[in-house]
Amino acid sequence: MRALMSLSFKQLRAFITVAQSHNFAEAAIKLHISQPALSSAIKKCEELLGGALFMRTTRSVSLTKEGEVFLPIALRLYDEYYDSINQIQAVFAKQTGSLTIASMPSFAERYLPEYLYAFHQHYPNISIKIEDVVVERVVELVSQGKVECGFSFEPTIEDDMTFTPLFTDKFVVVMHPSHPLSERYVDSITLLDVQDESMVVMNRNSNLRVFIDSVYAHYNISPHIIAEASQIGTLGQLVKQQIGIAIVPQLSSQRMEELGLRCVELNETLLQRKVGIISTPYQHMSVTTQAFLEMIERPVTT
Repeated sequence: MRALMSLSFKQLRAFITVAQSHNFAEAAIKLHISQPALSSAIKKCEELLGGALFMRTTRSVSLTKEGEVFLPIALRLYDEYYDSINQIQAVFAKQTGSLTIASMPSFAERYLPEYLYAFHQHYPNISIKIEDVVVERVVELVSQGKVECGFSFEPTIEDDMTFTPLFTDKFVVVMHPSHPLSERYVDSITLLDVQDESMVVMNRNSNLRVFIDSVYAHYNISPHIIAEASQIGTLGQLVKQQIGIAIVPQLSSQRMEELGLRCVELNETLLQRKVGIISTPYQHMSVTTQAFLEMIERPVTT
């Protein structure tokens, strides 16, 4: 095994060419090297393997019994080498490979399909996997190196991430069409306008809840919380059943409207968050991921 590992690709190719040509002069021509250089390569090959591979006469060259045993091994090694080279070249040429990204569901639903369609048109043989998970999990997957990039709100400084902003997302108040506020506020609404309303909110540990609570605290507002959930989609269902109203990112408004709910823009400067691409500065990014990100560098509009 150690001898095989010591064999160079040139020595392996030299052995195969001589074995197939049955003639050193013809093999040297095929390899574009001198005959003494070829003889030296074969001699080194035999020394590494421990014995003669060829029987030489004045007119021809034939394999020894050991050479006959080694020839199929050499051909397999030669093919595996070329296959490996071709595979990695295909990866670098983005003709094969995979793309795995993480995204908060609201971004995955609203923007990723369009981006991935364009990517797939350029690189149809690249397989795609989407981890559409909550913001906290997006950050976790990127920081652990399980995905190379994610789409999320701007992370905190403590998360130690590289962040490339795409756009700034506002927030909306989601309510049932029959809610009294629905007629009173058509275009925009403020936190003070909803401070006495029954609220359905994200659970206390969520990134979104922490952010909204910080804005509540800024205005010294104590919201009247009726129910908590871990998914924005669940908040929509609770609002649909008229259990309360909710404050969610504008990214989620399309999903809410599909439930037949009204979304009114929150006119609050503090309730805005940047949405973009997160990655870790310590991980090398594959050519596949780089190609995908280059396609979405231009900012999107909401």
